[in-house]
Amino acid sequence: MSGKVTTPAGNTVTQYDTATRRSVPSAADAKVWASTASATKVAVAADGSYTLKVVDHPGTLNVDYPAARDYKAGAPQAVSTTAAAHTQNIALKYGYTTTISGRVADRPPSGLTYRDGAIVTASVEGREVARTVSRTIEGNVGSYNSITFDHPGTFRITASFRGQSDIVEPPRITDATKPYSFLMN
Repeated sequence: MSGKVTTPAGNTVTQYDTATRRSVPSAADAKVWASTASATKVAVAADGSYTLKVVDHPGTLNVDYPAARDYKAGAPQAVSTTAAAHTQNIALKYGYTTTISGRVADRPPSGLTYRDGAIVTASVEGREVARTVSRTIEGNVGSYNSITFDHPGTFRITASFRGQSDIVEPPRITDATKPYSFLMN
């Protein structure tokens, strides 16, 4: 068996380093093992690649990855093959879940105006993971809430309304809930 340990989007696994304030490769912190030989664990290379000799089939392929990180181990991967060589990539899961809410406004010549009908999207690793539309909530025009998604500590939130848009890319978020408001010009 061979393959790569990746992020859910298929990218190289990284871990945010608080000292350098940068993400650094961290796939080498993982180990891969087969359910048919759980005592034999192989190290993963920095680029995420691994090679594991598996004698008995079928079974599952598992990955151990340190807890409390930007990513976490995913579900075991079912493997059933009679081939001499088999490729199986293993995607980790995102390490954090965030729920966001806020308001969307624009600044026309007449002053600040909150907008119902703005599209608010959350993206992780370049893929859209959640979407909602601003509306009046409890008397607050332009509000949105309950966008919940998993991420590795970084994500992008975009609000758009009739050709206007605003983007928020928080540098590092591990909190469970945050308010994000947008001001479009």
